[in-house]
Amino acid sequence: MSGLLSLIFIALIIWYFLQERKKPTRQINKKWTYVFLVTYAVILIIAAISVELVDSKSFTTQPKAKSNEYLNLLTSAIQNGDIESIDSSNILDKRTQIIGDILLMNAQGYEINSTIIVERKSENDGLIEETLIKPLLLLDDYDFSNQLKYKIPEWTTDSVTFLEPPLTEITYTTYQEAYLLSQFTHTSRQRNNSHHTSERQIAVHLLVPKDLIITADEHLYINYINE
Repeated sequence: MSGLLSLIFIALIIWYFLQERKKPTRQINKKWTYVFLVTYAVILIIAAISVELVDSKSFTTQPKAKSNEYLNLLTSAIQNGDIESIDSSNILDKRTQIIGDILLMNAQGYEINSTIIVERKSENDGLIEETLIKPLLLLDDYDFSNQLKYKIPEWTTDSVTFLEPPLTEITYTTYQEAYLLSQFTHTSRQRNNSHHTSERQIAVHLLVPKDLIITADEHLYINYINE
């Protein structure tokens, strides 16, 4: 919209000089200077308001990203196995698996990217308690986590297989910086050219029996708590 206002303003200037050519002399007096500055100022104000309206309505349907403090607390809770402190909205599923003395942890693919946390119980009860935490995808100030594709682990009697997630393609558009405003500030340009991305595939927390023997594929990155 601000671009259209610029064109209108330029057209008014051209029209003014064409009208002045019909007169014997052409002189830019103080009155014209005053009119020029006031008109330009009004257009700048309208452009600024227009850009703010576009900015505020661009992603009305896309959730805003949580604060860095919140995300740091969530990451810390996952890494430390503090599942109870994780909000239920971030929990994808909780499952229980019956297991013998050995667990084989396999990888189907080379780019699993899942965060895997293994924590041992104080007893051997023959059960594995699995908690799946939702994936995370933040682009700039917006949360696209609900659009991130993932694969949950597949279990058999004595093994679990972690699958390579499918690719996720996301296209989104932001407004471009208004030409008029760019003459006075570079704030919007910096935001458009500098994109901040935070991404994490699903996190898997496994609470396993005390003396369970675990054999893991080398392509899996596993964090063993208290070992």
